[in-house]
Amino acid sequence: MLFFKKKKKETFSFMDIGLTADVHSHILPGVDDGSPNPEESLAILEECHRRGVRNVIFTPHVARAMFPNSAEALQARFAAFIPTLPETLRTEMRFHLASEYMVDEFFVTSPDRLCWPDGQHILIEMSYYERSREIRDEIFQLQLNGLKPVLAHPERYVFYQKAYDKKKGVAELEQFFEAGCQLQLNVMSLTGAYGEGSMAVLRWLLDHDMYSFIGTDVHSRRQMDHFDGLQITSAQLEKVRQLARNNETLFG
Repeated sequence: MLFFKKKKKETFSFMDIGLTADVHSHILPGVDDGSPNPEESLAILEECHRRGVRNVIFTPHVARAMFPNSAEALQARFAAFIPTLPETLRTEMRFHLASEYMVDEFFVTSPDRLCWPDGQHILIEMSYYERSREIRDEIFQLQLNGLKPVLAHPERYVFYQKAYDKKKGVAELEQFFEAGCQLQLNVMSLTGAYGEGSMAVLRWLLDHDMYSFIGTDVHSRRQMDHFDGLQITSAQLEKVRQLARNNETLFG
């Protein structure tokens, strides 16, 4: 009788990613649906530091309907918050202010353009449930203005999950990629927290090398307790690690 040894399931953690630079977070206190106060922000940053993150981009939401933040107001809040952090964090970590922009009819005329540290990449998003009618035109317009659009967490948009095809993936995301729009993966998505539809899109994009960056998109300290148990293969983990290295290039 032949006995076959059962293949051991691979499990990976946040630390396996090697994420030292985070490009997407909601840590700046009291400006959106992320950290509500400085105490929570400090707890998040201490956990980031413990997990090896040394560079953090704060990307508060900018959405006229829900979070009508101006660049000026966010810069003032950022300038007031950083000096309150413990010396250890201010010495061993670097912080940068950008934003996550909702692409809607207001984004077209918005003067705010808080970018990632290289001054070129700009993080954009859509509603999880409804595709922005302006998305194609705005990707093109941003590029005309010398900017590099980065679409946040494409694997989380429900309309892309419904459009996913096992052989063809998601046609529009592939078109965005070919047009020069880069895609940013969420750490939490790797755990399967957003369902099989999200994982299907994620794996397809990862296997076809369509992601460029990875971010925590962290909103609370408690959320970080769920960043482990990544549902990916060893080969996919290597691709995720490369995304983490891509993040580092933004900081020079």
